[in-house]
Amino acid sequence: MNSKYGKALQITKRFSLLASLFTILLVVSCASRSNVKTSSKDRNAEFALLAPGGVVYLYIDVPGTRPVLDRISFEGIQGSQGAQILDRTTSAVAAFYPEGMPRRFLAAVQGRYPSFQAKLSFTLSPSWKKRRSETGASYWHAVKNGVSVSLGSSSALISDGDPFVQPPGVETPEGFEEFCRGTVMAGWMEDASGPLNNFLASMEIPLQIPAKQVFFSLYTSGQEYETVIQIETPSVSQAKALVTLFSMARLFMANAEASLGVVAVLFANPPVQDGPYLRLHTGSLDAQGIALLFTMFSLYSINKN
Repeated sequence: MNSKYGKALQITKRFSLLASLFTILLVVSCASRSNVKTSSKDRNAEFALLAPGGVVYLYIDVPGTRPVLDRISFEGIQGSQGAQILDRTTSAVAAFYPEGMPRRFLAAVQGRYPSFQAKLSFTLSPSWKKRRSETGASYWHAVKNGVSVSLGSSSALISDGDPFVQPPGVETPEGFEEFCRGTVMAGWMEDASGPLNNFLASMEIPLQIPAKQVFFSLYTSGQEYETVIQIETPSVSQAKALVTLFSMARLFMANAEASLGVVAVLFANPPVQDGPYLRLHTGSLDAQGIALLFTMFSLYSINKN
């Protein structure tokens, strides 16, 4: 493992919220070895399967982010098992919810799954119980690990609660589709100040950001990845003030220790202001660096809510 990221990846290797998702995908993937095709579903329709009230909403193009996903360690999942799951999945949308909500995570995945074999396995296994959703649909629930799943031949819903959502579900924010066009990963955060500032504080970055909403997207060109982050502030004056703060933070990062290099890449370029919006275009990172940032953000922001 590259020593630049090795220690930090060992510390942050348990990405607990997605571990259950990978566990259930392993169950439904093992019976099939067919290759998946790119999903043609409308992204808005996929997000509509998720419930409102989430901290973070995320879209993942699995083939496009495969080098990153291969470097994220999931609790209880071995390398070959993870590869087997990813081979059968084309895309996923997921939401992570704060404590006190009916569920902590909900995901809708697209791929090619052996639904008949998996449903037979659920029926014969004492670990899985059939339940009925508030929507009237049925799903399978594993009491031991608290995972629920509804499985079709080309899609699955996975949650730690009821995987079905009363329509209309969540709507993608205005401008999101245009913002994330051409990306391999994209998402947004509502009421983003808390999660964003938790992350910055954990990295000892001296910033407090008054963020209403944050869009983020990941682009790739071969072996390198770049991220665009758009922060919506309450006013034009606050966005202008943030430009000054980010300039100061960039000076701080320029003099930081080498161990902060993976975080300092967030401040590689000057921010661009557009009214109340602030847009950051990061420097380049390889797949391992992106995996580290993704895991760190989950641990220090999402899991604190």
